[in-house]
Formats: sequence, C-alpha cells, structure tokens
Amino acid sequence: MRAPAARSLGGLEVAQASADLTVREGAAGVEIQGGEAALMDAARGITLRNQGPLVVRREPSGVRLVRGRAEFSVNHRQPGAPPAVVLVSGGAIEVMGTRFTVEERGEGGAVTLHEGAIAFRRHSGGVVQVRLGQTLEWPVAEPAEPAPPEPAPPEPERPQPLASPSRKTASSRVSPTPVRAPSAEDVLRELEVLRGRHEFEQAARYLEEAMRKQPVATRERLSFELGSLLTYQLKDAQRACVHWARHEQQFRRGHYAEAVQRARGTLSCEGRDREAER
Repeated sequence: MRAPAARSLGGLEVAQASADLTVREGAAGVEIQGGEAALMDAARGITLRNQGPLVVRREPSGVRLVRGRAEFSVNHRQPGAPPAVVLVSGGAIEVMGTRFTVEERGEGGAVTLHEGAIAFRRHSGGVVQVRLGQTLEWPVAEPAEPAPPEPAPPEPERPQPLASPSRKTASSRVSPTPVRAPSAEDVLRELEVLRGRHEFEQAARYLEEAMRKQPVATRERLSFELGSLLTYQLKDAQRACVHWARHEQQFRRGHYAEAVQRARGTLSCEGRDREAER
C-alpha cells in the first residue's frame, strides 16, 4: 500500500492505495474493481479498507456500503456525541468508536465486531446490540411477542416408596459426554480474529477443517469465506479457482452466486479452466 497524491472520490479521501488499484465513480458510488485502498470520510472519522471488489457511497447521514466487503475503523466518540453511521441494506450500524468488518450482499449481509461497541438499527427502529467478537446477519428478524404462560399442570400424587433391598445394586456407568463441534458463529468469530491478525493461511486451514464438522445448512457460508480468503487475501488463483468450481457444484443456486461469479471473473477462472482442458 502507498500514499497517493491528494485525491478524492465521491467525497471520500483516498488515504492509501495499492499499485494495481482500479477504481471509478458511477451513479451507484465509488466502485473498486481491483487492488486495495483505504478510503476516509474525514469529517465523520470513518476509514474503510476493501476486501475485494466493492461499491461504497457517501450519503448525508453516513457512509453506505452498497455491495462488497470492507473493514471499517471509526475514531472514538466523546460522551454525548452522535455516533458514526454505516448504512447497509438491512438498516444502519451505529458506531461510537471501534473496528469491525461489514459484508453487504444486496438483500442481506453481516457485521463482525473486532473492537469497541456497535449497535444495529433496523429500518423499523428496533436496535440490536452487537457484542465483541459477535457476527450479526441481516435481515434481522423482529422479536416475537412472548406467548402467555400456560397454567401449570396439577402435581401428581407421589407413590409411597418401596422398601429398599438389603443387597447393594451395582453402580451404573455414566457415559462420557460427546465433544460438541463448534457452531458456525464460533467458527466465524475465530476466523475474524485470524483475519484481523493477517494470519490468512492459518485461517484457510482452519476453515477447511471446520467445514468437515458442519451441517450442510452452514457449510455454504464457510465455503464462501474460504473462497474469499483464497481470492482476495492469499491471492492464490489456482487454489481459489479449484475451490470456486467445487463450491458451485455443491451449492447450485446458492446465496452467494453473484459474489462467486465476481470472484471467478477477478481470477479469470474460465481462461484457466480452458488451459487445463488442453
């Protein structure tokens, strides 16, 4: 990363940029097509670093992540000061000073808190507090109204105890408690810790191992995270293209189909596939 000459894109200052940065301004906002950059909203104290292609836009009420994944850092707010706001499809992330990662997929997304404290405000006005290390996904379901408590059933009459036998019974053996596999939320929390340390290869190996122990319902998300690591952090085109091909076979019409196609286009996977067939 290098410090470029003074430059502003859509009201956001380009604080740092890689030599291969490809960026343009459009109707949707600032679109980073390749490379890495740190964009800063100096007035609000918000800095974001892209993790792959993204579209971001500065709005009167905050910075909107239109599409893609980015790590945000926000200057600490003084007591009584209004929070900085990161706008997403499901609502708004209100920040008093922290570091967190946001992924926006158009109709949903997720935020993971690394440091500090944030709150997620739904469009309806409800607020969800996000704890340190927690990943919150949207759309966020509205809390259901508690059902009225059912009357307690009458307590059955207790039978009279029988006389205990004179001889001792053999003690029953207690079966060992099986070790519970980590939940998808546990895996994603550990993944963001490794990402924050820039231990990308260790994070990839951790995901490969964790995926084997997860049910099909959560395996797609972990597979997508692994592909993103290989594509944007490790920049290993050969491993990434093989992984994305396997991902598309396992999860046809999956939740991340558009993002997978963008990643494959970034890596020119179709050209590599044709060369491998020759």
